Order: sequence, then C-alpha cells, then structure tokens
Amino acid sequence: MVWREATSREDLAATPLARLAASLGADVDAWLDVVEHPLPETLRITPNRKDAAWTVEQIEAIGGEKMPWITHHEAFTMPFPRGHAEGEARELLSHLHQSGRITRQEAASMLPVEVLPMDGVDVVVDLCAAPGSKTTQVAERYPMTTVIANEPVSGRVNTLVSNRGRVSLANVLVVQHDGRHFPRTPSPGVDAVIADLPCTGSATMRKNREVWWSWKPSSGRDMHRLQVDIARRAASLVRPGGHVVVSTCSLDPVENEAVVAETLRQCPWMEAVPIPAERLRGLHLRKGLTTWTLLNDDGTKMAHEKAQPHHAPPVEAELQAALRLTRRLHPEDNDTGGFYVALLRHRPEATPEGVAKTLVPKRSGLTPYVRDLPGPSRHDVHAVEAEVSNPLSTKHRLSDTLAWWRRGKRLAVSPVSMRDRLWAPETSDGRGGRFPGGSFHPLKAIHVGLPTFAENRGMWRVRQEGLPVIEHHGSPAGVEVDLPVVERLLSGDALELDEVPDDVERGSSLFLVEHPSGPTVVPVWVQAKVTLMLDDVERRMLALRLFDWPLTEEEE
Repeated sequence: MVWREATSREDLAATPLARLAASLGADVDAWLDVVEHPLPETLRITPNRKDAAWTVEQIEAIGGEKMPWITHHEAFTMPFPRGHAEGEARELLSHLHQSGRITRQEAASMLPVEVLPMDGVDVVVDLCAAPGSKTTQVAERYPMTTVIANEPVSGRVNTLVSNRGRVSLANVLVVQHDGRHFPRTPSPGVDAVIADLPCTGSATMRKNREVWWSWKPSSGRDMHRLQVDIARRAASLVRPGGHVVVSTCSLDPVENEAVVAETLRQCPWMEAVPIPAERLRGLHLRKGLTTWTLLNDDGTKMAHEKAQPHHAPPVEAELQAALRLTRRLHPEDNDTGGFYVALLRHRPEATPEGVAKTLVPKRSGLTPYVRDLPGPSRHDVHAVEAEVSNPLSTKHRLSDTLAWWRRGKRLAVSPVSMRDRLWAPETSDGRGGRFPGGSFHPLKAIHVGLPTFAENRGMWRVRQEGLPVIEHHGSPAGVEVDLPVVERLLSGDALELDEVPDDVERGSSLFLVEHPSGPTVVPVWVQAKVTLMLDDVERRMLALRLFDWPLTEEEE
C-alpha cells in the first residue's frame, strides 16, 4: 500500500526531502521503502485506572504488541496503519481513546518523556504543550508531580484542556504564554522542562503527505532563531541540577544539532548529558551529528560562503562532544516516524545562588519591594475553605496530599506541589520586586488541577471526569448494588426508588458494583427516579466491559 498512490517513487526521490535524507547518509531506496508507507497505529494505556488490565486485554485481542522500549507506560503497536483500523477494532479504539483509557500517540513522540530523569521532580514544564500528548504522558506516570502545560495559541489551549479532561488528570496547570518569554516561577525555579520545539515537521512525512511538497531547506533555517529562543528560555527556567529535554520531529540538523549547539553557546551553565541507555532498550538510535551539509532549496549543496555560522556544524570541540550525546531516530531504523532528542542539565556549580538563572538578580544592591497583583479576572481560582473541602475529603477518604481550588460552582483538586511550589510562595521579578504569594501570577493560569465536584441545587456532585481521580486518591463513597441494577441503567431505564437500596442519598450519588474486570463506580441522580449520569461513550464502554454488549447499537 503506497502511502500517496498518485505519486511515483521517482517523484518522491526527487524532492528536497529525499535529498536531505541522502545528505544524512541514508540509502534513498531503502529509506523510501519505509517512508512511502503510512505509520503503524501506536498507543499507550492510561495507568491508574481500575480497569487498565481489561483495557490491555482488549488491545491485545485485536493484535496489539507491546513496545519493549517504552518503560514508563504500557504502549502498543497495532497490526494496521495509523487511522486504518476497520470494523469492530475501529469502534473499540475510538471509544477507548474518547473515554480516556488509551491515548493514540505516535511512537517517536513518546521519546522526550521517556528520556527525562524524574527523580526529585515536583514541577515540570511542557513548554510547547498542545495538543497534550507529552503533557498527559508525563502527568499520568507521575500523578503527584505538577505539570505546567504551556500553549500560546488560544485555539490549541482548548485541545490541551480537552485532553487533560479526557484522561482525568488533576496534576496539570494549563497556562498561556509565548514560550520565548515564559514567566519566572517561585524559587528555586522548576525541576525539569520539556521543550518539544516547533519545527518544519520534516520527519513527519509518513503521516503528513504535504511535507513532501512543502518542505524546503530554507524552512529549517527560518525556524532556527525561534527554536533557539525557546530552548534558551527553557534553560533559564530550570533550577541547578534540573534537566531540559530539547526535541523536534525534524530530520534537519539546522533544526536539531545546530539549535542545541547555539543554545549551549548562549547558556554556558547548561551541559549535554548522556541519555540513559536503559530507558530505550531495543530502540535503534543514532548519535547526533557533528558535521552536516547545508542545502539550497532545490536540494543541491549550498556554497560555503552563503552559510550562516550558527546554521553550520560547530568547530568547538566541546560542542562536538556534546552533540554526540544527542540522539536521532530515523524512520527506516525502527518503522517509526523520525525524531531528534537532546538531554541538557543545569550544572549546579555554574549557579552558586542555587536558583534558576532567570531568578538570579540582574544586579546587586537592589531595594526589595512588593509588587501589586493584577485585578480580578474570570480565570482567577481561589483556595477552598476547609469547611467546604473537609466534608468531601472525609466522605470519599481523599488523600491529604491534595490541594483544593474553586472557580465558580466547581471544585478542583491538584497535588500539593501545585499549591506549595507555585501558588503559595512569592515570585521574584528579577529586578528587586516580588509578587506576593497566594496567586499563580505572573503565570497566566487558565485551568488549575481537575474540576472534580460541581455544585448542583446546593449539593456537591462528583463530575464524571473526576471519578478516576477520586478512585486513585481515595475511595468513592456510595452504595453497593447488584449487576442487574447497573444493567438496567445502562440500557436506558429510569429506576423507581424502591428498586435501589434504602440508604441511597438524594441528589448526586454513586453506585458501587464488583466485577471480575475491576470494581466499577456508576454516578447516578436520585430524585423522583434514579437516572444514569454518564455520557454516551462511557455508557457504552461500561456496557461492553460489564455485559459484553456491542459498541454499535443496531437500529430497530
């Protein structure tokens, strides 16, 4: 199956993209044998779900094979091309993804989180986060670590927030900033940064066919300055000893090795460090390049005198050594997309102040003063009074490691690291001023934690997306019912009050049912009758798991 049927192999071989591959040492025929075909479908299982083992069984039943080099998640390669599942497999994958039990993600895109050291990390920034695959990947694996997910484009923020809710993550703080000017955070800075840089996408030719025709070598040179600026900001935000992952989905050295080299020139407190070999067993990665050829837009070699120094290979021996520690993923080596990843570290000895470079005062002798916070806005969140949170926390036996937030009629929860590291402390402005604690400012916080409870008629009901959080951090309070009760609710029936236990609470309530595939919590609304409080996707998933009902309902 040729990926773009209307295009001949000769046409592809003549593109600047193929000439870039040849300049990198690829056998173009062997390279085309792989990249002219679509990517395989790949996905990862959402951990910390009560039915995760059942989800794995469903994926394996339709041919999923576990990826051996993904160590922090259970990730699978499917036996069909990306987006080309058919019949029942197509419906199953769609519902599993929509219900948050899996995330469909390209295998190469999983690399940055896999290589990032997370020991002692309480706060990590995903500097270019949307649509959220890496944000959700790291947040799922480390539920008590706060993940600051940054996205400057408003439309893409919505996608990011949607994905956070889809997989029910309480440890994500969504903010909106230009990555080149990301604000300071309280001392000592953040512990780690993922900088998956905007790029030309030259390594995405297997899923984005327009790359074959739109990519040209000057595109990468046009992106270089933006990429360096973002990577440099990432380096200034991380505390001494903290790490920055720099990555792209590009093959072009100007967007990869040249960016890392220039970042290290401008940020001498940073160093490249080896990517832990045990993290990626079974994956063939190539060493970063120390020499490369700059190309004209027709794919021919650029004359030396036309090259900009910061686009060319570095002549400094220490930078060449640093680039050898970075890694390239080439599509033909593992039947994946292409990718580039570098791991950088803030050398502790380079900053005796013990804080991120952005927090080091610009000059000595500054007179300290407190700055005013901006006026109220619709995005403001407030800490929740104990008299509101304590009854809910006691009722559902929620961990005391959660912080509580309120916006309007919703209560959200998050790890205490979000409160203690980002909200409660003062934040320096680098010029002697400091913003008082009790605010996320100067971060522009759009969404804080996960809205878990909503006020309805004077009562707090559990929101559907909050259920997995309560299950993970506590024990949902409800009444035990038999499977036939749940079966009727899933079929669309409204139950009479005498058909459910007498001790069921009026208003929002939870039914608890045991099943071999895992304990199940079913939210209901109890008034004159008992009705189900689930969206259609989750209703169908529970019907499949508990009663083996088909996902597609036949029309009568």
